[in-house]
Amino acid sequence: MNNSLVSIIVPIYKVELFVDECISSLVSQTHSNIEIILVDDGSPDKCPEICDQWAKKDNRIKVIHKENGGVSSARNAGLNISTGKYVTFVDGDDWVDQDYVEYLLNLITKYPDTYLAFNNTCYNIYNKSINKNNSDYINSETAMIDIYIGNIDVAVWNKMYCKDFLSKNNILFNEDIWYGEGMLFNITCLQYTSKVAIGNKKIYHQIYNFNSAMRSFNLKSNYNGLKSLDIQKSLFKNESNSLKNAWLFHKRCFNNSILNGIIKTNSVKKYKKEYIECKKQLKRDIFIPFKVDISLKRKIYLFLSSFFPVTMTKLAIHKEKKAYKKMNSK
Repeated sequence: MNNSLVSIIVPIYKVELFVDECISSLVSQTHSNIEIILVDDGSPDKCPEICDQWAKKDNRIKVIHKENGGVSSARNAGLNISTGKYVTFVDGDDWVDQDYVEYLLNLITKYPDTYLAFNNTCYNIYNKSINKNNSDYINSETAMIDIYIGNIDVAVWNKMYCKDFLSKNNILFNEDIWYGEGMLFNITCLQYTSKVAIGNKKIYHQIYNFNSAMRSFNLKSNYNGLKSLDIQKSLFKNESNSLKNAWLFHKRCFNNSILNGIIKTNSVKKYKKEYIECKKQLKRDIFIPFKVDISLKRKIYLFLSSFFPVTMTKLAIHKEKKAYKKMNSK
C-alpha cells in the first residue's frame, strides 16, 4: 500500500454555497495522508470564514488568504507551499468520492516512471461515460490528441501530478491565462514525459448550473482561451499531422463555442463583428472535423453548425436543458 503524502489544492472564489460539501468530501478520503490547501483568492463572500472554520477542525487543512489574482494565481500559491509527493486539484464548487485520492495514487504508481495520471471520466451534466475501473498507459502525443478532440477532459481536476516532476521542469500555471489554463498546464506537462496513465472511473462530481450558463458569456475570457491554444502550439516539441489536425479541431470548436455563447445570451448585436468573424472561421475550417477520430454524429453536427449556427445552437440548448433536468431528477 502506497502511503505517500498527497497535496490537494483547492482554489476558492465565490463558492460559499458549495465549498462545505467540497471540503467535507476531501477530509473523508480513504487515503488519509493528505494535506488540503484551501486558497481563498480574495473571495468577497463567506468563503474565507468557512475555510478558517474547517482548518480549526482538521489539522491537515492549510488556508491561504490572498488578493484576487485569478485561478492560475491561486493554484500556483497552493503549489508553492505544497509538501506532498503528489499533487491533485479540486475546484471549490465540486466534490469527489471517498476514494478519489486513493484511486489516482494507485493509478500514478501502477506503471513505471509515471509522473502524470489523467482520469478520463467524471459525473457531469451529460454523464455519458461508463463507470469502470480499467486503466491504460499511452504515449504523450496520443494524450494530447485525446485532450484536443475531447476524449480526455482538458481540466487539471480529476488528475494527479508528481510534485518533483513539476518542480524539475519549472511547470506552473501561466498567470496571464485564466481561461484554458488547465489545458495549457496539461499540454505543458506532456512535453516533458513520454507516457501517461489513464483511468476510467467516475470519482469526480462536477457541479453545473444551467441557468447561470445561459446568462453568462465572457468574450474576453474566450479570447484568452484562444491565446492559451496558441501558446500550447508553440510548446510542441514534435508536431505530427495528427496532432496538428487535433489542435486545429479544438480551435475550431472554440470558435463554435464563442458563436454559441453569443447566440445563447442574445448578444449578436453587441458582438456583431465577432459573430461574423466566427462564422467565417467555421466555414474556412469546415473539413477539419473529418480529419480527426470523432463520431460521425459529431462530425455532422459540426459541419451543419458552419451553415446553420442559430438552429444548431438552439438544438444544443434544448439538449443541454434536457440533460440538466435529467441529472437533477436523480
